[in-house]
Amino acid sequence: MSKAQSSAVAQKTAGTDKRDVILTSALDLFRHYGYRRTSMEDIARAAAVAKGTLYLYFKSKDELFEAICRSLAEQVGEGVTRAEALDLPLEPKLTALMEAKLGFVYRWILSSPHAAELVDSGSRLSEDVFGAVYEQFYSAVRRLVRDGVASGELDPKAVGLTEEATVDALIAAAYGAEKAPDEKTFLARLTAIIKLTLRGLRA
Repeated sequence: MSKAQSSAVAQKTAGTDKRDVILTSALDLFRHYGYRRTSMEDIARAAAVAKGTLYLYFKSKDELFEAICRSLAEQVGEGVTRAEALDLPLEPKLTALMEAKLGFVYRWILSSPHAAELVDSGSRLSEDVFGAVYEQFYSAVRRLVRDGVASGELDPKAVGLTEEATVDALIAAAYGAEKAPDEKTFLARLTAIIKLTLRGLRA
């Protein structure tokens, strides 16, 4: 690799790192102070970059927020992929899948005192940004339910449920843990909810 090529790679890496620092700093401010109360100047100060430099990366706060949402969605998708690849029995694997999706969202968004504002700010991006990762998550849960039926561990028909209705019910029940006051309680409630819902589907 020539010196010019090495310099170009270094500049690209530095640019990527700076962008990541901006995104991380902005998310931290949004979580602690809310989206509306956080200015681009606040973000530039927290990321230790000039305001002009910040605008080179993001033309507006809305554009920056969208980039944060896309980054979070990508991380959720990676977590779901890892959870689905785990060699675990049905119950702990379902717990891992739910934690990869719902636990991540709780940790970064719902645990914030400004959660409602953040969710509202991201609502217009939901289908575009989060639609694909939700479909990935839903499909992973559905495959796990299908495997449970095939192995004889689950019998949704015994309680009058289709496969799709079973997946919907499992996910809807898991969302009930979101009102927890802290992450430890959230995870405990999530685990308990999965135990209870799966027990009703046992063959």
